Amino acid sequence: MEPEIPMVTEMFYGYFVTAPNPDFWPEYLRKDPVRGHGLWSFYQGVQLGVQLADACLEKL
Repeated sequence: MEPEIPMVTEMFYGYFVTAPNPDFWPEYLRKDPVRGHGLWSFYQGVQLGVQLADACLEKL
């Protein structure tokens, strides 16, 4: 069975994952674009998850 990526993941990816921009990264990561962009994207995902969780908890 092949792994499947849900359509909603692809939709969010296109909206939230931007092109690499070293201006968003800490100084120590600017010479390592793969790590800089990876950490920045992960950080944005964590922020989005916390915001979504907070919005869901407000409804309880």
